[in-house]
Amino acid sequence: MLGIDIIKNIRIAKALERFGYHFLNRVYTEYEINLCKMNVECLSGRFAAKEASIKAFSFLSIRRFSFRDFEVVKSKNGIPELRIKDAYINDFLKAQKLKPFISISHEKEFSVAVCYITKEERIC
Repeated sequence: MLGIDIIKNIRIAKALERFGYHFLNRVYTEYEINLCKMNVECLSGRFAAKEASIKAFSFLSIRRFSFRDFEVVKSKNGIPELRIKDAYINDFLKAQKLKPFISISHEKEFSVAVCYITKEERIC
């Protein structure tokens, strides 16, 4: 399962200007808000990652998803990772041996992200 999203960073800047913390709290987790510190590029990348994740997970037909079901965290080596905030989704992924991966990139006025869900395979 694959999802991709691209967003103009100015859209996030305008949403912040217009809706402020209401927008932030509707879309982002406390961790993400603290991590990005109102940096539009950081927030845009996470927005794109959440949209891409919603698209990828929609193929599983589990249920409808919201932005806050997904949290984009930094791994120890700085690579973005997708943390699932819903226990039911986590249980489903574990039972099906599925693992999501994300990648985020920025270029001038755009942020793009991909979410790829694949079978976990044991590498020996």
